[in-house]
Amino acid sequence: MVDNTPMRSRTGCQTCRRRKKKCDEAHPICGGCSRNNIPCQWPNESQARLSRRPRRRVCHSGPGIPQGLSGMATVFAVPTRPVMHRILHHFTERFPVWMSISPGPRRTSFLHNVVSTAVGNALTMDCLLALSAADLSKYIVDEPELQMVASSLYGNALAGVRAAIGVPSSSGKADVIVLAVILLCVHETQNFSDTSRLLPHLNAAAFLLQRRIYLTPENVQLRVLLLEAFSYFFTLAAFSHGPSLALTPAAQVFDSIAARNYSSPRHTMLLGPSQRLIATIFRVARLAMEASYKLEGGTASQELVSIEGQLQSRQVEGGGSDDHDSVDETIFEIYRLACLVYVRQLLDRQLSHKTFELHQIVSSVIEHVLSLPDDSPSNGLIAWPLFVVGSYAVAPTHRRTIIARLRFINKSWKTDIFDHTINFLLYAWETNDSTPRTPPPNADGIPLSSAKSAEPATLVTKPTFSITQLSFILA
Repeated sequence: MVDNTPMRSRTGCQTCRRRKKKCDEAHPICGGCSRNNIPCQWPNESQARLSRRPRRRVCHSGPGIPQGLSGMATVFAVPTRPVMHRILHHFTERFPVWMSISPGPRRTSFLHNVVSTAVGNALTMDCLLALSAADLSKYIVDEPELQMVASSLYGNALAGVRAAIGVPSSSGKADVIVLAVILLCVHETQNFSDTSRLLPHLNAAAFLLQRRIYLTPENVQLRVLLLEAFSYFFTLAAFSHGPSLALTPAAQVFDSIAARNYSSPRHTMLLGPSQRLIATIFRVARLAMEASYKLEGGTASQELVSIEGQLQSRQVEGGGSDDHDSVDETIFEIYRLACLVYVRQLLDRQLSHKTFELHQIVSSVIEHVLSLPDDSPSNGLIAWPLFVVGSYAVAPTHRRTIIARLRFINKSWKTDIFDHTINFLLYAWETNDSTPRTPPPNADGIPLSSAKSAEPATLVTKPTFSITQLSFILA
């Protein structure tokens, strides 16, 4: 005997499904609704397709929130409007001052381009707010809610950037994504000081820029800002972590910057004339990774000698102009002299920190540093030159001045960069003075004596600046 009872169907009419009755799916009125004299309602076509879509388990790989903050991210960490305004106000009024050595027109231009872009793009705004919230939470430590909000915003920003990078986009949209990545670079250096997060961001920015650098940007000022910020971060990361970076695409970006004159002092928003020296430091960092530079007369060695001559005679484009203000010129000189020391220690592996010429260079750098006001925004940019030049400081007055300035800056900037710099310099000086002490731990808390790196005494006595002791020197 054949059973003619209709089977319950997931595609039956809405009335039968609501009544939990079997439906024979007869159109336009099914048998059940007809027998009971009730309206027979059917889903429209889009609803029917949605109902037939198979259910999928949603898997989250996690936003990569730092271990110390991951436990704070809860469903209650959604920021209220007043909190969002407070975080944005912190960004516009305080935070980005470190990215420009001038608090005047350059900073205004920087804020205009970043904030206006973020207002029109949710991804960039997420990165901006995550960056600002994390920085604000360092100054206001008695508000756990702010730390939870910062952690939540950071997770959203990371997830958004990861999703956006894999999607093809136009040149204008790509610039917005690069800005988001650069803001994350700032976040990692200022708030977490973790190269395991920073280096992937820098590599992503290098590939994004390299693919689109020759396309006409929708916003020329934004493109110039991105190139300048990228070259600054990438160069100082290459100084200590070059082998972990995508140097080839980055080099193409630097070549394009030079070809299009984007590093001209009249274009820069962040570093002024010192932007030219950033490109020089990148060249030196790449040459330092070539084994041939150690061979006298080799191509790399000859190029280093040429760069040394240019730095010595101030022939690097950007410096020595009457159009620059005193702060511009001071920062240019500090970076020029630090780069000169960097080149010379590469050319002479036996360079002694007690030579008279190096003593003169250190003295000159100290004079320039002392000429900077204590509240100058340029203070946030001098950790790298103080580290390079300070490694050769011998006079107690020079050492005290360097440490005092780094400690003073750290009170305002609150980033591990300056603590790392201070700790390494103190260790280097004691080693050079033949007063051994327990080496400072590296970024992972492992004593240097047990870490897989060069012997500390050798590294300091004959500096190579491959700095495995520090997580990075980026400011």
